[in-house]
Amino acid sequence: MNEPRASRITIPSHMKNNVETETRQDEEHRSRVHSRIRRTKRFLRPLPRRANLHRWPVIKWFAKAARKTPHLWRFGEREVRMAIYMGSIIAFLPIFGAQFAVAFLVALALRANLLVIMSVQLVTNPITFAPIYLLTKMFGAWLVDIWGLPSLHSGISKGAYEMIIGGLVVGIIFGFIVDLVFRFFVFRRLNKSVNVKRMLKS
Repeated sequence: MNEPRASRITIPSHMKNNVETETRQDEEHRSRVHSRIRRTKRFLRPLPRRANLHRWPVIKWFAKAARKTPHLWRFGEREVRMAIYMGSIIAFLPIFGAQFAVAFLVALALRANLLVIMSVQLVTNPITFAPIYLLTKMFGAWLVDIWGLPSLHSGISKGAYEMIIGGLVVGIIFGFIVDLVFRFFVFRRLNKSVNVKRMLKS
């Protein structure tokens, strides 16, 4: 008695091409994602993390409490946006050298994301802090003049006062711009997620 032969399924060529195209696209997408992850890790390596908090001046005194504080490591919208605004203001204030410690204490007090608030501090670094402070001083002097704010007559106090006024306003503007970018990417990601769910249901 002859056994029935297994029927061979023939896949149309256009379906094969579609599968191959999707496979290549998936591989390219994974490659791009891994590349972004590697770049992000390199960028975040010098910043405070749970593993290296004990190496940071001042911050190491609070390392144990920080590791047990969930909001410092949470990437929720509230924690990230708070970190963006407060980090931007701190970055443009004339406190270079102490800004990381101040940012850490602010993150603890206001429940902001630690990595984000620390990342923003890199805007003011050994290369950029001098021109940034000069610009904030000039901007602050202009604001004092046009707003009719109380003005100090001369000396270091006058310059620091103008830098603080300018730094506060520039920090808020910078934070607003970064926040817009953040919300744009979050909205786009959520929109993509909704579209994928609709496609799966259809």
